[in-house]
Amino acid sequence: MKMRTLVLAFATALVFTAAGSPEASAESPVTFSGYLRLRTIAMGGFFPSGGTGDEASDRYAQTRLRLNVSFKPTDNLEIRWRFHGPHNSRWGTTNTGNTGDFSLYSLYFFGIVKTDWGTISVGRVSSDIDSAGLKTMGYTPSWGFSTQGWIFDRDSENDGIMYTNKWDNGWGLKAFYVKRASRTPVAVANEINRDIDYDRFSIEPYYKWETGSASLALQYDRNNYDFDSNGVNVVASPATTNVKTNYFFSINPALIQTFAVGQDKNLTLHAEAKYSVGRRQAGPVAGVDQKSERQDGFGAYADLQLNYPQGDAALAGWYFSGDDGGPGYRRPADRKYHGLVTPGEGFYPFLIMYYGHTFVSGSRSLEGYQSPGHWAVALLGNHKFNDYVQLNYGVGTFRRTNDWYLESGEKASRTLGSEINLGLTIKIMDNLMWQTKLALFDAGSFYSERWERPEFDRTLWGWNNEFLFSF
Repeated sequence: MKMRTLVLAFATALVFTAAGSPEASAESPVTFSGYLRLRTIAMGGFFPSGGTGDEASDRYAQTRLRLNVSFKPTDNLEIRWRFHGPHNSRWGTTNTGNTGDFSLYSLYFFGIVKTDWGTISVGRVSSDIDSAGLKTMGYTPSWGFSTQGWIFDRDSENDGIMYTNKWDNGWGLKAFYVKRASRTPVAVANEINRDIDYDRFSIEPYYKWETGSASLALQYDRNNYDFDSNGVNVVASPATTNVKTNYFFSINPALIQTFAVGQDKNLTLHAEAKYSVGRRQAGPVAGVDQKSERQDGFGAYADLQLNYPQGDAALAGWYFSGDDGGPGYRRPADRKYHGLVTPGEGFYPFLIMYYGHTFVSGSRSLEGYQSPGHWAVALLGNHKFNDYVQLNYGVGTFRRTNDWYLESGEKASRTLGSEINLGLTIKIMDNLMWQTKLALFDAGSFYSERWERPEFDRTLWGWNNEFLFSF
């Protein structure tokens, strides 16, 4: 058993002991909740993988089941377990066979202990724990088509421990440690032949007042990922190559402020930024130690949201320094790495640009935390016609923030394009919802110029339907 596992086990026993024997809860100690989801996705107008042939389309379905179990024997003690599966199993596709993860497994299993000096959560913790900024202060933007709110954060469960506390004077504190990965990379052959522990430490004080709140998260990440160093192709290096140095520090401030503009209306500013900086070093490569390389990144998100009785409308903008190929992308030696801050894994403000798959050879959608650097301006919102029907809408334009994908002396457009989304959310019953989303994406000249496809001047389309049965 690894030392880390022993430490977590000891910490669990310690906080359970510290909880003492509080009064028993009058409610049932076990509660169940969850959902069954069926999602159908159709997209067209993109080139198939490989970049040859006529425009292609793709139609498939996904299913997911989640069951949440909460065991609360006392008011101060709770154990949470999430059963999950199949995970986005894909079937009925027109282009490939059935794919996806059909297995059944536990996403998280952790305990929560409330004491006079704070709350401790420990175990295989929820993805909500590994978050900061607006998420900590309770704001999860819908953006019309996303309910995650992961602006910079990862949507994944990890072994870890978290401490939280709220004081009567408005101050609060969130601090956690999570082990985010333990793996032997295989993406780059012979790059590394040992286990990598990817850890994150985070401390985040925050303050809440009558009309808003603010927070400041400080984080340290160790062994985030593997990489090519200083333009050296480590694929050809000896099997003894490993990562000597790989770490970075992050500062992540966030702000919420609400302004009254009428008896039943208000304007709310939501803003969050993140800057990360660190060092990394590979080697030795072919017996030669590599120079330590600086790495950094910057990202920002802000929206001004009008809240009214029937819904909300937000003028939003975001910026991510990113990197063209994500971690591991080879760059010429004279280009520094600025890709430490990228969109979170659940950042889906638009259907095609962020959720779609490959629509032109070699160029993926911006989904995920290895996304190219880009900025956007968008109008997003939701409007309720009544208690059963809601309109969801969004229109945005996107542009790259860098030219790292070009060779020296080359030029290409940074215009990624624009997208408009329109959808309806219909409440069929109290626990049954149907959502339909239509998306049109006007591809920018970046795609035709970078991939040398001058004929790629077209509008992509997407249509998503989702039935959600919750219990």
